[in-house]
Amino acid sequence: MEHTLRQILDKLDKMEANMTTKQELEEIKANMATKQELAEIKAELEKVKANMITKQELQEVKANMATKQELQEVKANMATKQELQEVKANMATKQDFTLVQQAVLETNEIVKRLETKIDSHEKLLTLLSHRSLEHEAAISSIRFILTK
Repeated sequence: MEHTLRQILDKLDKMEANMTTKQELEEIKANMATKQELAEIKAELEKVKANMITKQELQEVKANMATKQELQEVKANMATKQELQEVKANMATKQDFTLVQQAVLETNEIVKRLETKIDSHEKLLTLLSHRSLEHEAAISSIRFILTK
């Protein structure tokens, strides 16, 4: 019987070693979250997850965003309002364009008249040069007859 009692006492000692005291139990309760608190934390976590961006989405955003350097290059290549005003001031207006177009048409007519006159003068020069050749031939033949 003593042996049985010894076994029971050993088992009780082991159980006592594995048991927690009321104070330890209170500390555990104080540190643990309740089911309601856990549900609130899970809900908050779901909100955070819903608002988070994935790595792939972040990469897509990065790929579509301009870098500071690219932005500086765009700014450097853009015309200022003053430069735009200068360009506008130097541009021809529709009225200016109409005047230029009219001047070109008038010049074209003058050139056509000059070409016509030049053609007429060329014909006249050709005719005069033929006459001159005929006269020289006649003078040559008269000299030839006189020198005989």
